[in-house]
Amino acid sequence: MHPLLPTSTAIEYGHRAAVGLERNGHTPGAALATRFDLEEVEALLHWLSPHPGAVDQLDKNRVTEDAAEAIALAFVHVARGWVARRRAQRGESADWWFHDSEARPVALEVSGIDKGDAGVVADRLRTKVKQVQQGKTANQRAACVVVLSAPAATVATA
Repeated sequence: MHPLLPTSTAIEYGHRAAVGLERNGHTPGAALATRFDLEEVEALLHWLSPHPGAVDQLDKNRVTEDAAEAIALAFVHVARGWVARRRAQRGESADWWFHDSEARPVALEVSGIDKGDAGVVADRLRTKVKQVQQGKTANQRAACVVVLSAPAATVATA
């Protein structure tokens, strides 16, 4: 899916996604409600369950952020074929850089929340779209909000 992503990073993201999802009462095979702009896509989330004490070993906020990034990376690849090129650096107005199917650069800003209704997601998405619009070098820009309690992933292009 993302060949430049180091294996250790992919494993850690997968682990934190599992912790975050199970912390919110989900089991492997959970339905992921998705929206990419106006398109809704059905998806299932699969993961290896972490050991029972894993949730106590990790920072709750870090788990939420990393779980959101894991889900976002998988979703944008499946939905649009985007391939991660690198993690964005501070000041680049995004979290990740991708290439689309025509090798054009795409900037993606990701936000994760444990619980939130449609209004919270809409507000966060607007904020993140504004943030990613500040970037200057991407052909395409998008923001993704992931809610772990739902679970749901919403992407809006900027």
